[in-house]
Formats: sequence, C-alpha cells, structure tokens
Amino acid sequence: MIFDNIIKFIFPSHCVICDKLLPYGGNLENLFLCNDCKNKLEFIKDPICKKCGAMINDNDTMYCERCKNDMHKNFEFGFGLLRYNDFVKESLHRIKYRGRKEYIDFYGKCIAKKYKNVITELNPDYLVPVPIHRSRLVERNYNQSTVLAHSISNELSKYGINIAVNENIVHRMKNTRVLNKLDNDDRASELKNAFLSTDLSNIESVILVDDIYTTGSTIDSLAITLKNAGVKNVYFVAIAIVDNL
Repeated sequence: MIFDNIIKFIFPSHCVICDKLLPYGGNLENLFLCNDCKNKLEFIKDPICKKCGAMINDNDTMYCERCKNDMHKNFEFGFGLLRYNDFVKESLHRIKYRGRKEYIDFYGKCIAKKYKNVITELNPDYLVPVPIHRSRLVERNYNQSTVLAHSISNELSKYGINIAVNENIVHRMKNTRVLNKLDNDDRASELKNAFLSTDLSNIESVILVDDIYTTGSTIDSLAITLKNAGVKNVYFVAIAIVDNL
C-alpha cells in the first residue's frame, strides 16, 4: 500500500475522459475524473434491454430495436457500465491506441461495484476476455479486454467474490476487419471461423469481457464457439454499450 501511494505520488493519474493531470489523493472519482468531466459519463440505468443491456425508453418493452430484429444471438444476456458517447469513445480510443492502459482500472472498479451482485448470482466459472489477433497484440502490447478482466477480478476479490480470468479457452484465429463499418452479412462473413476453442464440457458458464458492445456480432460468434465446445451459458460485460435510443 505504501509503495502504491509513492508510485501514485510520483506518477499522478490522468482524467480518463480528457487526459488532464489530476491532483494526488481523494476518493475513486477524484482519482480518475477531473471536475469538468464528472458529468460526461452516462451510467446505464433502467429501463434496459433484457438481452444486450442497452438503455431503452419504455418500461413496458423487453428488448431494444436491435435485439427485437436480431434475436438469434447465442449468448444469454449481457450488461454494461456506460452508454457509448463521444467522451467514452475518446477514452477507449486512448486505451487501445495511445497506451493509456491505466484508465482501465477505473472502469474495472466501477463494473465490479455496480454488478457484483449480478455476477455473484450468475456464478461463472471464469471471466473470459474477448481475444484479439496476435498481430494486434504485437501492435498494442496488450489486450485491453484482458487487462479489464483482471481489473474486474481483482476488484471483485475485495468483496469476497473470487472469479478467475481465463485467457486460454478461446483464441482469435482470424485478424478481422473493423466490424462496425460492415453491414450484417459482411460482418457475419468476417467472423466465420474467427475463433477456436477446444473441449470445454467441464465449464458451466463464463462471462465474456469486452470494452464496447456495438452490434453483438463478436460476442455472438464467441458464444457459438464456446457453446459448440461445451460451455452451457455465455454472458458478457462491457465498459460501454451502443444503444438505439
């Protein structure tokens, strides 16, 4: 603890939204967000889609328009921390492409605090980061989803919830194009045979961990791969969910 405090004093944190240098000390919010950015994060709240966890407008509606029109998804359901807006977009971009790995700890802490009861009820065998292709891993030096999964796991342990991270039960074999620029057919084609897994019949359930849930295509493709390998139930958690409001 003393060593951590010394490190934080020597290398103070930056705001996860605007990257502004922050003063040392304070609570969780003060350690990661400047005063100007505290209201720029839109935390997901009810009502939400019962499938993908996106915010919706109607308490009497079960699903968002995206899931109403595409209910073939093979995962059980998912949940997220934030609505995807321009501020979150820039924050996640810095994580992926500008080496701001330290931002992830804020998101991991918030996810664990918000969803610890949900995760306890699901009782997954593992948290499984969405894998990236080895060529992208070389470019970035880390998989942001893996760092996030470990952050969530570490934070959950502080609440007495012990769920290990497993990076080895599914692998990305295909270096896919950026999926959010593709239509549904091209996206499905791009993800065909993208993932590989071995026999997982001893695993009851997993929670996939990712930074952004956009259309669900990647999570769905992973769920198919995992279930074909023997996993019974697949859920997901994401930092941000693109909604249909």
